[in-house]
Amino acid sequence: MKPGRNDPCPCGSGRKFKHCCLAQTRQPSEPEARLRRLRREIAPLNNELVNEALHRFGDVGLEESWNEFLLWPGYGPAEEGEPFDVPFDEDSPYVPVFLSWLVYEWLPDPEDTSLPEREHAATAAQSYLRRKGARLGAVARAYIEACMAASFSFYEVLRCDPGQGFRLREILLGEEIEVLERSGSQAARPGDILFAKIVPIEGTALMEACTPVMIPPRYKPELIEFRQKVADPHAFTTAAERLRDWDMELREAFLDITDELLNPETPAMRNTDGDPIEFHTLRFDTTDAEAALAALRDLAQGMDDESFDTGVERNAQGRLLRAEFPWLHAGNAASPSLPNTAMGGITIDGNGRITAEVNSAARAAALRAIVEKKLPSAQTRASDVRSLQEMMAQADTPAGRARARQREAESAQLHAQPEVQAMLHASMRRHYEAWLDEEIPLLGNRTPRQAVQDADGRESVEALLRQIERDAQDQQLPVDPQLLEDLRKELGLAP
Repeated sequence: MKPGRNDPCPCGSGRKFKHCCLAQTRQPSEPEARLRRLRREIAPLNNELVNEALHRFGDVGLEESWNEFLLWPGYGPAEEGEPFDVPFDEDSPYVPVFLSWLVYEWLPDPEDTSLPEREHAATAAQSYLRRKGARLGAVARAYIEACMAASFSFYEVLRCDPGQGFRLREILLGEEIEVLERSGSQAARPGDILFAKIVPIEGTALMEACTPVMIPPRYKPELIEFRQKVADPHAFTTAAERLRDWDMELREAFLDITDELLNPETPAMRNTDGDPIEFHTLRFDTTDAEAALAALRDLAQGMDDESFDTGVERNAQGRLLRAEFPWLHAGNAASPSLPNTAMGGITIDGNGRITAEVNSAARAAALRAIVEKKLPSAQTRASDVRSLQEMMAQADTPAGRARARQREAESAQLHAQPEVQAMLHASMRRHYEAWLDEEIPLLGNRTPRQAVQDADGRESVEALLRQIERDAQDQQLPVDPQLLEDLRKELGLAP
């Protein structure tokens, strides 16, 4: 009798059947069986071909090809003007793509190489076939020939079957293809973009090489713009030949995108006014807390009395104990859909001490002038100024991390409230409804409404919508699922 999944394994290991021998008894599907057979046939080729390249071209060729693959990055400052070689880095994320390129595509440049002339005429793969081709099996030989004919390109994941493979669309020329790939399909999601070489063999497509870095959907408009240069409908060359003609430009796009993803530049942190971030704490002393509150009440522009009063604490006799309220300015230059800009926060205690927190020197100067005008008798106390770096260093301490965890817990509790969810959904909806009519650099400074008037623009807008959806999922933002559907309907993109 066949054991159940949770029964003891009949092999006597003492483990449950599902954790022991179940996998060995399951019959692989037809695609799995085909993939296993092909992999067995071609598995030895990878090391043999790389060894062929290293033996043929040596250390000198490895350094030359590495620098050519990276498009000669080793240039010093302009005043020096002399190039230098960047040493090969076996830990680089570019290595999986580089080794395939080295084996199947690289030839030394006769005018700029130290290698002898006899090494200029054939790639490592061509040399390997000449030496060992007659002894190879039919599948192995066909695979090498297919790899020599194929080209690297960018592929969008249309569908992903984790552990089995993908359905991909080649972005530049539009071909769709089913690819058998076990490991790479584990982490991919629809909308991801891969830079890869896809090789057809025996009616099946295999991934010969692929960067381990998944490119997010937001880069697709850039690739669509590049596609307009590559996709010549009147060309008499094959798709692979056209891609090979653009090999250097394709590699440059791949390297630029991947480097940007792996080594993002730390942005200059600025507030919504465009001022550098710098945290100022201002302090003033007054003799009358009530008068101070009345004088500064209108700094919370657009805030109704009921909302304002939630931050005001009084004792049983009505005496002011503490008031906390935001400094709000009507309008928001960074997000026009928002009704105001939060300029800072103000606290007034029962003794008349005013404490204000702002995030730039300009706002500190502006608020100081406002307080001095509205409360001319107020005494200005010493203020504190902390840089963003100081704030980050302070946050990276046991006490700072504990405060961060407490704030996260309080934020999660706050966001879980239905009324807060409704408010956030409404704010998000206003923002993205306004986004439909904003000029977007990735769309060539067209608005999404304008961009969807042509096919490339529609594809680019769809990619940006997918990125919005992806960011919301990754950052656990409270995006109403109906919102993206409504945006697509408004743009005429709904299925």
